[in-house]
Amino acid sequence: MIQYANALRSLAIMAVVMIHVIASLMVVDISKTWWLGNLIDSFARWSVPVFVMVSGALLLGKEEPLSVFFKKRASKIIIPFLFWTLFYELFKVRTQLDLFSIETAIKNIYTGKAYYHLWFLYMIVGIYFATPLFRAIAHRTNLMIYFVAIWFFMCFENVIFYFTSMHIGFKMGMFWGFAGYFLLGYLLAKHTISKKTTMLIYAGGIVGMLVTIFGTYWATSSKGALDIFWLDYLSPNTVLVSAAVFVLFKHSFNMNVPFMSSFAAASFGIYLIHPFFLTLYKSGIFQDLFGFALHSRTIHVLFGVPVTFIVVTLSSYLAVVILQKIPFVKNIVP
Repeated sequence: MIQYANALRSLAIMAVVMIHVIASLMVVDISKTWWLGNLIDSFARWSVPVFVMVSGALLLGKEEPLSVFFKKRASKIIIPFLFWTLFYELFKVRTQLDLFSIETAIKNIYTGKAYYHLWFLYMIVGIYFATPLFRAIAHRTNLMIYFVAIWFFMCFENVIFYFTSMHIGFKMGMFWGFAGYFLLGYLLAKHTISKKTTMLIYAGGIVGMLVTIFGTYWATSSKGALDIFWLDYLSPNTVLVSAAVFVLFKHSFNMNVPFMSSFAAASFGIYLIHPFFLTLYKSGIFQDLFGFALHSRTIHVLFGVPVTFIVVTLSSYLAVVILQKIPFVKNIVP
């Protein structure tokens, strides 16, 4: 395990939770509260990309037979996928279970509509299928750079479409998606990065962050409704920020912190379970029991946001740690 991987995974999962905690703050007219949500969301958008980059850094350099690779990945993804997609299908109709339909559940699971955060499972499975192909070129740095360069162009091409409604005529769909982050993570982890290149990456990260913040403001104020184009995980500004965060931790974090190792090991489980706690703490049942609901606007956003974030994160972590100690059940939170 590379030393900084645990730190990146730990902070990334916390950033994911925070994005979901403050999501409702931006679905309003531009105000101080909207700006708070915009700033937090913008600073956290590197989260999922960095998750994928860490996976690429850890997986692409390995050599193992196809059967071994898929057996390892299957054991970590099939049971969680089946359990959590069905769990959230039932969770959506928890107060009216008679509305549950097996046919609808199957359609939602097949099309990736089981629950808002489970898209990550579908994405990572797609990358796993392509991993043996990427491993075949992992030692060919020029080919890796070639792929990442075209992928970044495709991310930028989406900006052209945003402003002109015109897509490039060449069909290069194989270069679109999160696979570019997977390869980029391996490239940045494997190779020594010069000081000059490091400074350029940091500068790109700063520019990318400013574009995210003020681009989202400009787009939203122009449209008169929330526009999340610049917050997209595959926007070029997010790519620049994600690369800068990855390199920053590669160069500056080399400690082995025991608790962080435990938290990082629980990060996938936290990702899967935290929406349950987010919904639970703001539910009518919770309010009836404790006399209040906990969410981003409880009392005041400056109270509700940090308290909800801390409570949901710790609840999710503790739940995962407990589940990981139970035979068989631990397989749903690998």
